[in-house]
Order: sequence, then structure tokens, then C-alpha cells
Amino acid sequence: MLARQNERGKYIKDVEETKKIQGSQFTKIIKGIVEAKWYGYTLLEIMPDINPLTGKLAEVNIIERRNVLASQLRVVQRQGQWNPGWDIASSQYSKNYILIDNGDLGLFSATTPTILAKKFTLANYVNFSHTYGQPIIHGKTESESIQDRQRLAQNIANAAQNKIIVTGLNDDIDIKTFTMSNSEHIYTSLINFANTEVSNLIVGSESMAGATQSYVGSTNAHQDIFRERIEMYRGFIENVMNEEIVPRLVSMGYIKPGLEFKYANRVEMSNKDKISLYSFITDKYEVSADEIEKEFGIVVGKQFNAISEMASNSGSINGSSNDRRIMSDEEYYKRYGHRRGERKNSSNVENFLMEGE
Repeated sequence: MLARQNERGKYIKDVEETKKIQGSQFTKIIKGIVEAKWYGYTLLEIMPDINPLTGKLAEVNIIERRNVLASQLRVVQRQGQWNPGWDIASSQYSKNYILIDNGDLGLFSATTPTILAKKFTLANYVNFSHTYGQPIIHGKTESESIQDRQRLAQNIANAAQNKIIVTGLNDDIDIKTFTMSNSEHIYTSLINFANTEVSNLIVGSESMAGATQSYVGSTNAHQDIFRERIEMYRGFIENVMNEEIVPRLVSMGYIKPGLEFKYANRVEMSNKDKISLYSFITDKYEVSADEIEKEFGIVVGKQFNAISEMASNSGSINGSSNDRRIMSDEEYYKRYGHRRGERKNSSNVENFLMEGE
């Protein structure tokens, strides 16, 4: 969102300006910023043209990295050739071309050796499976004739297509399957090791929730580590947006000055955790119906536990000893139109008695 910071340090969202940075073109910008962490750099091209139908930016491009010389701040038309090329640091291009340089070779450079090792291991595993993984069909016959043996072998081979085979009375056919050996475990262990290393570099930990069974505690630990990694990426995106993207959008006249790009300060959680949190909050505080509808898409009415709390408080002060409390506070309020312990039109009765005196 785009927001302004007040004197208390609280960010106030500007709804109209935030709508301008929501769309497919700004998804490209966020994608390019995140990919700078992976590849080491990204060059964004932001054109000042406005789409007349949406009122948003019409074109944002990610320049091919093979044509970008990040250290020289130059874009070349052909790889390996300095000319023709364009200097993106010049005043002519600096307003529309933004180089996001992470300062290193990126995460993919660290994962490349592991991924290549995994590819070669997988290729060797496929060859191993074709050679030793397929079962052998063993046919036995009493005939010593080579022609009879070849005929039986041909009939066995054709049986895979025809599903029918006719043999002699004493002929025997069985399938020899291979048992799992340590050779097969070598390939699977190397592939699992490569997956673990890549997960540790990209996500921050080895996720155990999807592939194998895991305890709830270990799964929650992986989720916490993943959330921290997402929080780190969000901080990186906010810095790049506020230092590189937003000033150029202001100079183009696309957004108003004085705004900052900020992610909403909310905790990402599952639906089960959200329901538990809202159950806890609504018992302590009154939550507006708009907040429930925005979060869950459910239209709700008046909050019952807020009414019951007021009714119980008033009942404790003006409670009657004859009330056996068979009905709940909500049912009592709906039936009699007043809270438990209050008398209807009690003020009118008191006025009548005062006039009689």
C-alpha cells in the first residue's frame, strides 16, 4: 500500500493512490525486485504511458539479463559486443530504466552446482532403472531345439501386445523381479540431499510438511522460519520501492509526493489460526461487522457477546433474586426488550407516584 506517516509514526493508507499501484504491471515490478535476489540483478523499464481504460501504467518490462552489463551500467543489443549499446546511467535513460543490483551473484549461483549434480544424478538414475529396474521374463521348455526356444521367446514378446500366449504342456513362464539394492539408495539419497540444500538456500529450512510425515511442532518451526524469510523479502522490496521506484513515479506525475510503499502490518496465518484469534478477540473487544466481512467474506449482524456482557453487568447491579436464569442473556433481551435486572418503564412509574404525593 501507499501511505503517509503521521506525527505518531503510524502509517495512514491512501486508498486512491494505492489503487494506482495494483495491477499486472506492478506485479512485474515486484517480480523483478524479488528476482534480483535470485539472479543478482534486474533491469526494469518503466514507460510513462498511461492505459486510458484502467488509468494505470501501460507498460513495464524486465530487460533480458544476458543483454545487461550490470557492473558497467550498460545494455547491449548483442551479447559479447559492446556496440551498439546504451548507457542507462545517462540522464536520457535514468528516469525510465532502474537497475536493481543485489551486489552479488545471487542465490541461483550458489544453487547451480547442486542443481547440476541433481540433473546428472537423475539422468543416471533413469539409465539405471531402464537397465536393472525392469523385470525379466523367464521361459522354460523341455525342447532342446533352438527353433522351439526362439519361438517361445517370440511368443512371450508378442504376449505384451496381444495379451495371449499358448505354450506346451511342460513349458513354464515366470517373472524375475529385482530386489532393492544399495545402488538404488545412492541415487535417491543424492537427489534428496540436493533438494534439501536448495530448500535451505531459498526458503531457509527443509520443509517436511509435504513430502514426508512430520510432527506438528517441527512443521510449525518450519513455518516460522519461512515467515521470517518472507518478512526479509518484504523489507527488501519496501526499500527498493521507496528508494528507486516511487521517486521515479513521482517525477512522472503518476503518484503524489510524500507517500511511502509499505506492506500491511498483519500476521500471515492459516484459517484455523484466524478463527482462533477472532474468537479470542471478540470475547475481549467488540469487532466491527465490516472487519469480519473483509476477512472471511461473511456478512454478520450485531455482536452477541457484547450485548451479553452489558446485560450481565447491568444484571449484577440491578439483578432480581427471583430470576432463576433459565434463559440466556440474549434470549432474555430479545423477549422482554430490556436487559436482565432492569424494569421496563420504571421511570414512568416513579413519576406517577411522585405526582400522587
